Amino acid sequence: MDQDQNGWNNWNQKDQGQWDRWDSSASNSSYYNQPTHRPYNQGFAIASLVLGLLSVTLGCCGLSIPLGAMGILLGLLCYRKGKRMENNSRMGLTLSVIGFTAGIIFSVVSIIRLPAMLQDPVYAEQYNRIFQMMFGMDFNEFIRQYYGSF
Repeated sequence: MDQDQNGWNNWNQKDQGQWDRWDSSASNSSYYNQPTHRPYNQGFAIASLVLGLLSVTLGCCGLSIPLGAMGILLGLLCYRKGKRMENNSRMGLTLSVIGFTAGIIFSVVSIIRLPAMLQDPVYAEQYNRIFQMMFGMDFNEFIRQYYGSF
């Protein structure tokens, strides 16, 4: 029996799908022959960073609240007890909180200011024209049709 073909020497060949963890030329080992692995939660950290950037930049479109909430969730999923957060997840969490907070403040201010702005005839006319283009009826007709009176 030939040991090279059927024996114990054949366990680290590539055709069997196994790798020699002590071979320094293997692509999955480091310089000091230690097995390497991907950093934990790197995907969540990058996703949190991207969502944080989008929530800050798309705040004027009304998308900052859902994007910021998802960025906060993914940033918090990167936290491991007893370990330091990566810079990507920390920055993503920070940007997501800023975007989420700005979206909430912008929405509250818009809701509070809308009745006062509709009292201005110039603004009300512009709002009615935009509403007419978007929905096919002006704002006063919409209020009368769905809420009874204005």
